[in-house]
Amino acid sequence: MIQVKVRLFATLRQNAGWKEKTVDAPDGTNIGDLLKILEQSYPTLQLTGRSLYAAVNQEYARFDQLLQPGDEVAIFPPVSGGIG
Repeated sequence: MIQVKVRLFATLRQNAGWKEKTVDAPDGTNIGDLLKILEQSYPTLQLTGRSLYAAVNQEYARFDQLLQPGDEVAIFPPVSGGIG
């Protein structure tokens, strides 16, 4: 079992009602697995089947990246906008 810190941004934070949590996950968990674990615990997040980005320890990561104990995983939806 490993523990990772999960940080949510934008609408994900609003849907979950929290911005940061420590999550327990089985050894060998990747980011995709973590999304499923989070969605089971927090169904309002609706993480699977939508466009999302993830970063591990402040570097963009693919969903098949394995997580290590103590990793910080940031999850955020695509954002757009700004001044044109």
